[in-house]
Amino acid sequence: MTWNKRIRQTHRWLAIVFTTIVVLTIVALALGGPAWVSYLPLPPLALLLFSGLYLFLSPYAAGRNRRAADIQPRRTADDRGRSTAPWVRQLHRWSAIVFLSTVLAAFVALAQEEPIVWVSYLPLLPLAALLFTGLSMFALSYAAKRRGTRRTVSAPADA
Repeated sequence: MTWNKRIRQTHRWLAIVFTTIVVLTIVALALGGPAWVSYLPLPPLALLLFSGLYLFLSPYAAGRNRRAADIQPRRTADDRGRSTAPWVRQLHRWSAIVFLSTVLAAFVALAQEEPIVWVSYLPLLPLAALLFTGLSMFALSYAAKRRGTRRTVSAPADA
């Protein structure tokens, strides 16, 4: 298993863990739980940020190395899920950038003497886009594996 594949799988599972912790945190706070529970989603969110930045920047570094060596990129079995909807991956990347910038804007707006409270809701739109694009990429990867398995199983029967 390559390093990029491990990072990608870790990123996927961190997204599931983060979503689960956010839901449990909301439930705990709605039931009158302690305020410190609101900090529980921060560690997986930080790990999601770092793994996402790595995944975002690694194709650019790889592209620069390919251009330097003048090598044509090869399609691998891992690329199968990507070819079905490349715009989903691009939308996911840009949603992550917009999410990060709106979270930073919310921190700045809430740190003022008279905080602008409505700004704290701005990160919810890109977060929803991240959720849906991430879930679709998660499903696409398993659908591609399943299609690949069906092809290898049905190929000998045709021959």
